[in-house]
Amino acid sequence: MPVADSDIVKALTSYMHQHPAETGALMPLYDAIRDHSSQGGCLHENQCPLVKAAALVVDEQERVLAFSHRTWWALAEGSPLPHDESMGAAALRVLGEFAGMEGVWAVPGAEDPIAVDVIWAAPEEGHRLRFGFRYLFRAHSRALPARLVASGRARWVPIAEIAPRLAERLIARMALPL
Repeated sequence: MPVADSDIVKALTSYMHQHPAETGALMPLYDAIRDHSSQGGCLHENQCPLVKAAALVVDEQERVLAFSHRTWWALAEGSPLPHDESMGAAALRVLGEFAGMEGVWAVPGAEDPIAVDVIWAAPEEGHRLRFGFRYLFRAHSRALPARLVASGRARWVPIAEIAPRLAERLIARMALPL
């Protein structure tokens, strides 16, 4: 079993307290976890919400790390695994798998997700919602292996080029100038 349901509920509850306007969109995940707990397992016929974790990495020049994904740039995102201690740890592990980066650190006081995105899962993942927990980390730009940049698989992008909601959250969380 990946990160315990209680760990997901902890992250979700903390996030909903900080962003109460998003509670309605997040309740399907909370309800599914509650159902699993009360029923002793999943009875949702493979339509349970998918939970993903991603590291939102900002370098010393206030740029965000992005990875090439099909025709757009995205965060490295993956599912929590049994050995992950938390959702934030899952995000950091996924980053390591995608980029082989070392020297990435958590921002003190930013242990909770900076955002939780709710979208429909890709068709190959079934007809269900996907909840993407985004965690904030810092790194020096040189921590990104040059081979990833040279191959076009990764790059540092200005905050203004990422999704507006994430950019707003980053600016507010890090007290950056607009």
